[in-house]
Amino acid sequence: MSEILNFLNHAHVIILFAIILGFLAIGDIITKITKGLIPGLLVFVIILAATSWSGMLPPKIVEMVGLTGPISAFASIVIVINMGTTLDLKDITNNWKVAVLGLVALVGVAIGCCTIGALIFGWDKAVVAAPVVGGGIVAALEMQSSALEMGQDALASMAVLILTLQSLPAYVIIPPLFKKVMREDLDSKTEDEIVAAANVREEEDAKMTTLLPDNMWTTNTILFAVCLVGILAVVSNMLAKQFMGQYAISTSIFSLLYGVIFTQLRILPRDATARAGSSGIIFFIVIVNAISSIASSNPDTILKLLFPIAGLIFFGILGILIVCSVVGKLAFKYDWKLSFIMGLNCLLGFPLNYMLVLDAIEFSARNEKEKEYLTCRYVPMMLVAGFVTVTIGSVLLAGVMKGFL
Repeated sequence: MSEILNFLNHAHVIILFAIILGFLAIGDIITKITKGLIPGLLVFVIILAATSWSGMLPPKIVEMVGLTGPISAFASIVIVINMGTTLDLKDITNNWKVAVLGLVALVGVAIGCCTIGALIFGWDKAVVAAPVVGGGIVAALEMQSSALEMGQDALASMAVLILTLQSLPAYVIIPPLFKKVMREDLDSKTEDEIVAAANVREEEDAKMTTLLPDNMWTTNTILFAVCLVGILAVVSNMLAKQFMGQYAISTSIFSLLYGVIFTQLRILPRDATARAGSSGIIFFIVIVNAISSIASSNPDTILKLLFPIAGLIFFGILGILIVCSVVGKLAFKYDWKLSFIMGLNCLLGFPLNYMLVLDAIEFSARNEKEKEYLTCRYVPMMLVAGFVTVTIGSVLLAGVMKGFL
């Protein structure tokens, strides 16, 4: 085993890339075989963790292939801008109910962790866990910093570990629920209704011509335009920090908004990275980097804190289920499954939630019109829920909860 690890530590980067891509390919194959029952992301996480923790692979394999740091920051901004190019302003405003459910989900997390969770595992652990289960690296760093200031190293470690492990339950819960929601939605509509809804979006997209002639949009010109928008998003975030400090609007939110706005102004083309032929590699970078913390985490530390971490995540999810189901049903007439899924976005955030909704669409749609209909309906919902919970709500929750430590 040590010889293999030593070889991989000095192996050519193409070998390490092949290993990572092989794990992703295995996940894709298993997903296809099980018809989406077992998510490919879950398979990838399990294989990556097993091989890294057992010493078969270097824990820093993702860093060794250069998928962290600047390239990851670039890919993250580009992919969020691209999401904006696929949305209309009305897609965002029409999903205000989803935004409310996202914030309600965080209330459910706080209730679940700080009631039953606090009774079983202790108040301090529950307070640290709630904002992190609510999603977002900013919330985790906030609670980690507060714990370290108190000299509670174990609590600080727990905050980071929860961030590492919190998405795993969502990989198991969301796919079968989402497929059931989508199938029920499709079965409740006639074929003509589905085709009509899909055609409306296709007609709207066809009207979205850009100021630049179509033949001028090459891979390079598209990516250059996206990067210019990304620069504007970064500068906007820097300016916001001057006035709002740690609660400034994030680069991700600016990227999404500018992607929507500049597409509506006909400056960016629809679905920019797909048109540039670069969606696949961008998604690869973002997804692998988002999950890389699993490989580099310390399994011994995880095992010591596994029981309270698993328990607090469980009670947080239970809080999401109860609160979102009740509010979704009473206030918005949503089915409990859809309300629960929207709330669970706090465990994922972008881009993981986007990958799960695409997988659900792939295995629920029987033809291209159904696929178009499901994409127009559910992708905006997931994006709005993810940004509200992870980017905004969890940071606010962390600001409140750290005062109770």
